[in-house]
Amino acid sequence: MRKQLILILLLFIGAKLLGQTWADNVAPIIFSKCVSCHRPNSIAPFSLLTYTDAFNNKNSISTAITAKHMPPWPPDDNYVHYTDARILTTAQISTIVNWVNAGAPSGNLSMAPAPPAPVTNQLGIADVVLRMPNYTSTAATGDIYQCFVLPLRLGAEKYISAAEIIPGNNSIVHHVLLYQDTTANHAAQQLDIATPEPGYTSFGGIGVNSAVLLDAWVPGNVVRKSPVQFGRKIFANSDLVMQIHYPAGSNGILDSTKVRLYYNSNPTPRVLRIEPILNHFAPTLINGPINIPPNTTRTYDEEFVIPVFFKASILSVAPHMHLIGDKIKVWGNKINGDTIRMIDIPNWDFHWQGSYYFQKPVVVDPLTTLKAKATYDNTTTNPQNPNNPPQTITLGEATTNEMMLVYFAFTAYQTGDENIILDSSLLVTPTSNLNIIIKQLKVFPNPAQSYIQFENPKQHKKGMLTIWSLDGRKVHEEDISHLHFVNISTHRLPAGVYNIYLRTVDEIYSDKIIVQH
Repeated sequence: MRKQLILILLLFIGAKLLGQTWADNVAPIIFSKCVSCHRPNSIAPFSLLTYTDAFNNKNSISTAITAKHMPPWPPDDNYVHYTDARILTTAQISTIVNWVNAGAPSGNLSMAPAPPAPVTNQLGIADVVLRMPNYTSTAATGDIYQCFVLPLRLGAEKYISAAEIIPGNNSIVHHVLLYQDTTANHAAQQLDIATPEPGYTSFGGIGVNSAVLLDAWVPGNVVRKSPVQFGRKIFANSDLVMQIHYPAGSNGILDSTKVRLYYNSNPTPRVLRIEPILNHFAPTLINGPINIPPNTTRTYDEEFVIPVFFKASILSVAPHMHLIGDKIKVWGNKINGDTIRMIDIPNWDFHWQGSYYFQKPVVVDPLTTLKAKATYDNTTTNPQNPNNPPQTITLGEATTNEMMLVYFAFTAYQTGDENIILDSSLLVTPTSNLNIIIKQLKVFPNPAQSYIQFENPKQHKKGMLTIWSLDGRKVHEEDISHLHFVNISTHRLPAGVYNIYLRTVDEIYSDKIIVQH
């Protein structure tokens, strides 16, 4: 009898494993979390657009997601959860691992979702498009940071709600930083003129002390427009400068990256600034200067007290270190003793950096102390150490030097800022009903050009359908209680990525859709 029970249990487990198929379970996860990088001519080493791609790399996938090396998302999501977090849930990891352990069955491939096309225009028609000159990378044995000047020189200042950076060659563009040169003599252009090749080389910044950081791009980046009440100022007569990281081994390959600017429709938006409030200079760096002897680890601390006359609303945070960075944590201490969590990156990876947007603006009161603690590992056990044997590391802009910067996107606080939604999922996720069930809404075609369709899973039950843009705007709402089969035109939606939700009393069905025209 006992042997029979064991056999039944093993058969049950086997059935559960075999129940995971590419078409039904795995493809939706891979397409939503991985293929922004894992596609032809992109930065990842192999594509995952097809079942064959995934099958051939199944063991690598299982190992990477189990170790949580992929998808790359350095912040500890248990410390702070950010908008568009590129992480896999425990259930999603189990689904993929079980699929691999069962032999990676395909399922009915005719029923698998269509692979998503690359999204190159998420925000509609841009107001201005600026393109760098054609440039052939010279990064043979070491990385290169090349800066390209994009003369804009507006007659009067304007405000942008978004800057959409479009890599010209995803296979070699590791990341892009977009700066603004506001100097009267156009200092960045002078640096460009002094070199024979397109652009000029500069690591860290763009070689202009007064440069203003506007935006950044990394693989898998989701472009969003700031809420209409915020805008980043473009100064009159200024130039934009793109600093592009080309990795070693990219030499001989052509690139021509561009940026699309979207002006804010609000004529008088509140100014949104991006500044390294915590930085590696005294007195902010309280136990510096940065100097890490060989075969040692060293920890540094930064502090900045918010002025008594200033109350801030912080939209995002972005730490920055170099190769021997090991970990960094950022938080705020309020004068009443409360802690404001900002970010915790327990395993720093120089190759995966970004700006992390909070789900709602974080309000910081006057006299709050912003703090950062970073540890650097200058030993042979650090696989990223640029020197073997290790050498003394000091402050500087070269890859072999170090930095400790924390950028904040912030504005002066106004009443109600803490209620502004930056993550559209907060608009539909209930907090009071803990028994709510969340399921996937299978929308097709996806990507969509003129329409989307789906079968209403809750016909004759009160159901409200909403579609949200990634910057938190509701673009469609409809009561579909009476419909068995739902067909919605997407002609009026700008090309981009949207979240769609069907909400009933006890369930939420959701999906992410891509609209292309």
